[in-house]
Parts: sequence; structure tokens; C-alpha cells
Amino acid sequence: MASGEILACSKFYFQLDGLDDLVVKKVSGVEVALQTAGDTKSFGVGKGGKSRIQATVTGVENKKITVEFVSTVEDDRLMKWFHDSHSEPISGGGTATKGERKTGSLIMYNQGGDEAIRYNFTGVMPASYKSTKMEAGSTNLATETLEFVYENLHRVK
Repeated sequence: MASGEILACSKFYFQLDGLDDLVVKKVSGVEVALQTAGDTKSFGVGKGGKSRIQATVTGVENKKITVEFVSTVEDDRLMKWFHDSHSEPISGGGTATKGERKTGSLIMYNQGGDEAIRYNFTGVMPASYKSTKMEAGSTNLATETLEFVYENLHRVK
């Protein structure tokens, strides 16, 4: 990798345990936010009537990651994983995955094709599934879009 090389957003891959051969079209929503208190208005006054403001971190909020995959013939693993991860809407009960979550990575590659950035996710589970829009005369590829929730995100490279 050249020193100071700029990375292109088109050289990436998103992989999940047991699902590392899927065709990925796009990824968005990699975001972590600190939740704070006491940073927007006075929480009290001190001696002499002086207002007190102090930002305090109260928690961490992980945003949902949205991944759009290109659909392929006879590959229903994403829909099956989504279905198996959730209780039946009417009958409830347990899930087929028994609460098991996956780990995953978002990898960006440099111009030479070498791994340049890696974000690792743990505790990954599908939160929503959406199939492609069907339209006569469309020139688009069929896709499956999943939103994932996760427990931890770390940039390790």
C-alpha cells in the first residue's frame, strides 16, 4: 500500500460466519454514537447562581447496518437465517437458531487488492429482510436487503 493512499468505496466485502460467498452490492449504516447527558442545557446551579453544564457519557448506541446482496438462483440462506432467527409471529416460542448470533467483517481493499481496513462485528443478527422491487421492463438486478443489529464494532485495521 502506497503511503497516504486514498481508498475507493467500491473495493470492499461484507462477510458473515458461514455466509462468506455472497455477492454484496452495497453496505451502509456503520455507525456508533455515544449517548450523553448534561450537555444541552443546565442541569443545575452552583454557588453564586452560576449555571452548570457538563457532558457525561451515559451509554453507547449501535446503529443498524444495511447490506444489499445480489440474489442468486437457489440460494435462500439469507431468508432462512432471518426466519430462523425470529419467533413465529402468532405462536411465539423459541427460535431455530436458539439465539445464536454471528460475527462479521466489513473489509476495504487498497488499489493493489490488499486488505486496508477491517471492521469486525460481533453479536450480529438480522433485524429486517426486504426483497427486490419487481417491475416489467426493469434493467436492475434482483437483490435482498437485510438490516443487521450487532453488539460490538471494532476497527482492527
